[in-house]
Amino acid sequence: MSFKPWQLAALEEYGYMDTNDGLINRVAYTLAKSPNDSIDTDEFRRACIACNVDPDSFTQSDLLKLQRKLNEIT
Repeated sequence: MSFKPWQLAALEEYGYMDTNDGLINRVAYTLAKSPNDSIDTDEFRRACIACNVDPDSFTQSDLLKLQRKLNEIT
């Protein structure tokens, strides 16, 4: 079975693929549910753990992608 590009994008966007972007997106959608205007380290770490993502694996580039995704969806 082959997927169309829009299907792959949707799978990744909602975190169903364990690509780097998929993991970042999964955390972003979890953090977007936060009622807080700013997210502290503890909330970030809790969101990562809830998404089964190692918070220590995030690079500065990953954090920038996460911020862009949060800006896009909130």
